[in-house]
Amino acid sequence: MLRLSVIATFILALFAGTAAAQTNPTTPQAQVWVTYAYDAGSGAWGLAWGKTDRQATINDALSRCAKPGCKAGNVTLARCIASTQGTQKGVWFGSGNDADAAKSFTLRYCQNSGAGSTCEVLAVRRA
Repeated sequence: MLRLSVIATFILALFAGTAAAQTNPTTPQAQVWVTYAYDAGSGAWGLAWGKTDRQATINDALSRCAKPGCKAGNVTLARCIASTQGTQKGVWFGSGNDADAAKSFTLRYCQNSGAGSTCEVLAVRRA
């Protein structure tokens, strides 16, 4: 449980640290690349978003994961990213062209994973 708390705190810090960089919500934004990296052996992970270069996004996620076994997950174009935590295990990520879509995807991933009966959105970030 302590590990989940540490992960949740780290995710909230990541999102909070970039909130000031958000642009006017009425201004149309181009899609940017988002991805994650994960090492099943250690449980290490990294998240990257907001870059217009696909490979730079992958490299950023791998760098944040920082373990030799880290592999990049889905790499996709999106405008928003959200994170969710289940009551029993895991942190999940979803992306979409708006906050509602990103939240919907991350909640679905969490609920379908057996992460517990309750899944809570931790943060939503516009790229």
